[in-house]
Order: sequence, then C-alpha cells, then structure tokens
Amino acid sequence: MRYLCRWLALGICAILALLTIFLVLPGLFQIHPMSVQSGSMEPSYPVGSIIYVIKADESQLNEGKVVTFHLPEEQTFVTHRIVRVDRQERLIYTKGDANELEDSLATSFSNVIGSPLVCIPYLGYVAGYLSSTVGKIGILLSVVMVCILSWMDGALQKHEEEVQRE
Repeated sequence: MRYLCRWLALGICAILALLTIFLVLPGLFQIHPMSVQSGSMEPSYPVGSIIYVIKADESQLNEGKVVTFHLPEEQTFVTHRIVRVDRQERLIYTKGDANELEDSLATSFSNVIGSPLVCIPYLGYVAGYLSSTVGKIGILLSVVMVCILSWMDGALQKHEEEVQRE
C-alpha cells in the first residue's frame, strides 16, 4: 500500500510538472502558447492544438510567413499566412491556408504578435479544460491528493517501523 501511495503521488506530480513545462514555462522566455480555435490553418495547425508564438521582427514579415496577430480593437488572435506586404503603409495582407479568400482587412505591423515556432496537436484541448473552473478545481484536488498520499506514505512507513520493533 505504501508503494502505491508513493507512486500515485509521483505520477500526479509528474503530470503537473509536464503541464507546467508545456503551458507555463514558455512564457518566461517570451514564447506565448496559444490554443488553435478554428480550422482556417489546417492541416498545418489543427483545431485543438497549441502553437508556441515567438516575437517576429518587422524585417521577417514576408510573403509566405505565418504570423499571429490581434484584430484591431479586439482581443481576438488570428494566425494566418502573409500573402502581401505593404512596407510603406506598414500593413500585411493575410489568408488562412484552408480559406478560399484573403482576409478582408489588412493588419498593421504593430498588431503582429509573432510567428508560430512549433505546434503540439491536442494540447489546446487540455489547456482549455485546465483554464475552466472545473479544470482549476481538478488541479487543486490533484495537489491536495499529493499531500494526502504523501502523508499516508509517511504514516504507513511509521507503522511499518513500529511493527518491526515489536
């Protein structure tokens, strides 16, 4: 029983550590994990994926480059491919790979967040769940469970030592 408590606690800690590594740690290095919400860039970036966006310099904004930007006066982020660049007006024109038409509005260079570095399929579903109320309660319960299992491991060890002394 003692080993079961120990391994369960270690397993939960490992899962929490991996989630932290993939969802929190990149932000410390100015790499922004973002969940893919639509299929406009499929198959490159499937719905439910996490893309890690790194800052892109204006000189890197060229035709064919995939960029993430926010829509004017909105907090909505979009990841599309650049189809044209107007350097004089400092505008890019974009289109989703799965879309037939170019986006209706041009995007200012200043609205560009960066460019996707890597994509991990399905991790966006996990991130979405963990950011919900139920997911946050699940994280809290996981931490409580680790504490209880650690306490049980210690109590069982103490009990085993007492039995051996007798």
